[in-house]
Amino acid sequence: MAKNDYYVIVYRVLMYLYNCLRQDEVVDMQKLTPEYLHINQRYFEYIFDTLNDEGLILNKKYYEDMLGKHLGSDIMISPKGISFLHENSTIDKVKKSVKGIAVIISDIPGL
Repeated sequence: MAKNDYYVIVYRVLMYLYNCLRQDEVVDMQKLTPEYLHINQRYFEYIFDTLNDEGLILNKKYYEDMLGKHLGSDIMISPKGISFLHENSTIDKVKKSVKGIAVIISDIPGL
């Protein structure tokens, strides 16, 4: 799977949020930007809007400043998001992808 594939991005984001929650770490908002995830702004908003609509994340809010649109810092994974990481067959394929696993988890704290 490509580094910018929807499910790869979803996995990276949810695992990052889950690890922050488990390790009692503050979410580094610099890691939840289109630039950091190497995707465009429209795709970024689509992914986070979908994660929110499906109940996989909590507290998704945008704010705008002179530099553009950004996520609010209260964002976190939901219990449904945690279940999604453990039970979704497509996410399981992403995890098992030997070729891409190092790239996928390289930015996830604690792994």
